[in-house]
Amino acid sequence: MEYLFLALALGLALSFEFVNGFHDTANAVATVIYTNTLKPNIAVVWSGCWNLIGVLTSSGAVAFGIIALLPVELVLNVGSSAGFAMVFALLISAIMWNLGTWYLGLPASSSHTLIGSIMGVGLANSMLSKGHVFGEGVNWAKTQEVFTSLLVSPIIGFTCAALLLLLAKILIKRPELYHAPDHGKAPPPWIRGLLILTCTGVSFAHGSNDGQKGMVWV
Repeated sequence: MEYLFLALALGLALSFEFVNGFHDTANAVATVIYTNTLKPNIAVVWSGCWNLIGVLTSSGAVAFGIIALLPVELVLNVGSSAGFAMVFALLISAIMWNLGTWYLGLPASSSHTLIGSIMGVGLANSMLSKGHVFGEGVNWAKTQEVFTSLLVSPIIGFTCAALLLLLAKILIKRPELYHAPDHGKAPPPWIRGLLILTCTGVSFAHGSNDGQKGMVWV
């Protein structure tokens, strides 16, 4: 029975990575597809390759950060029934949320989803375990650190993107570059090169960061 649960846990972990892949890939390829820089099939394959390269060259720091959020007793006894229940609960809930937001076309973050699932498991474990106070076992210091980064990162991204756009409008006096692209018409070669470069960078960064989430369960 233990080997069956282990196989199920591995299957769920791989399923989460699969859903995470087609859920978040749109973030990296949206610009190159919208601007007709790359064909959709080519863009997705290119992004997938660089995601894989990012995972293979990652340090594992994000994976260890996620592990630090989990209740210690469940991590130490991950092969027990309670440990398997923890893995099943958080992965199934994260997969369901990712599938739901993907179906509705909502660009939700898989990282927020997984971290929320982990927090839910930690709180539920403190409620169900005898001799535990509600909330005990959750690494609140690490949780605050992670939530701060999740809160601040969109603000930094928004600010940097806005400043870069304003700077580009000041330095590049070509009004056609700031309008919606014509159907089937690709931008100038140097713009295409920049778009492919940014798509590659986002894909690589996504793999080296978000790709580590699957390492925790595998």
